[in-house]
Amino acid sequence: MRRKKIKRHDDTLGRASEENDSKNGTSPYQKFSYPPRPERPIVQFNSTYMELVDMWDFIRGDVVWSHLIIALVAIFGIGVVGYSMLFEFNKNGLSIDCLFYIVANIILFGLIYALIRRLSRELFSYTYFPVRFNRKEGKVYVMGTNKKVETYDWASLKVQMQLVTNTPRDIRHCDGDDKGIIQQIFSLPIHYLDVDEALYGHFEFVNRYMSATNDSELAEVASSIDHILPIHQRKETFKESMQRSLFDYYYRFMNVEYPKKSIKFDLLFVVNTPFWFLKLWGRRLSILTSTTPHFSAEIENECEVGLNDKFDLNKNPPIPELMKPATLLERALYFAMIVVAMLASLSILAIMIDIIIEVLPHSDYPSFFKILWDWLLFRWI
Repeated sequence: MRRKKIKRHDDTLGRASEENDSKNGTSPYQKFSYPPRPERPIVQFNSTYMELVDMWDFIRGDVVWSHLIIALVAIFGIGVVGYSMLFEFNKNGLSIDCLFYIVANIILFGLIYALIRRLSRELFSYTYFPVRFNRKEGKVYVMGTNKKVETYDWASLKVQMQLVTNTPRDIRHCDGDDKGIIQQIFSLPIHYLDVDEALYGHFEFVNRYMSATNDSELAEVASSIDHILPIHQRKETFKESMQRSLFDYYYRFMNVEYPKKSIKFDLLFVVNTPFWFLKLWGRRLSILTSTTPHFSAEIENECEVGLNDKFDLNKNPPIPELMKPATLLERALYFAMIVVAMLASLSILAIMIDIIIEVLPHSDYPSFFKILWDWLLFRWI
């Protein structure tokens, strides 16, 4: 089937779909003989519908820890600027310097507001934002971060791959009105830094599922799945959070359904262990403060599954390929890396607090970094 292009995601809504748009970094979908690649986003799978996580699930936790640290810095900044503003006001009244401090505080409050808006997508929200493909009805239901559901007609969607430099590639779908003006857009869950077999294979996985007309074609798609994450019934476990936060360290050009082949623990991972640890705890905080999403009764009725559906992988989950058990030396190394990551993360946070405290006028606060390591080295005994 011939597919049209659309423009970049951030300037597509309200514009006309165009056939040729290479200058905007887009490329039309072309059918290749790639095998279907699930890439581990699957929450539910059966012959009626397939439910996937949203495209941001694989980096969930990054926003939490990074934005919370920035917010902490901004809050300390408000305290410093507020103290300086009062000191200046008591000394010289409403001076130019005092007005400068007022403007600086307004900017910092604006920054905190923007951070809270970003954090609201992951904290006290939904544990994931489902993308459900109803094969029998030919519909796609996409739950956005605003918790509203958009419904798409699969047959009318146009497909493109964005190719903007220095941004992860992803497969995007758009829906337009009768005049060809783009009204709605959503992306498949998987994105990569490079265009390779995995990205095309992931689209083939979704495309072949929605195009399947018999049990043989459905069986081909189902056989490619090695992992099901049933978070529609429960929250993600700590072990699952660890596994999913490690996806940044997989060989993305290999099939992440099989971690025995695709996962890598190399020097890059060792260096980034503190940041992986922060991402993990950011992800856990996000999961624990959020609730499980649910579609409306109307959508659930449209997605009713037969009692004896032989392709219901939630009732008959696949058995994943097991990784080779870690040796005693490897386990000791992993434990040491986690300990180092924890110490490094706490030290980074303590140093940031100390730097902020240093700029406080007449500051006589103790060093948090020194307190941390005095406690860790048992100097308090």
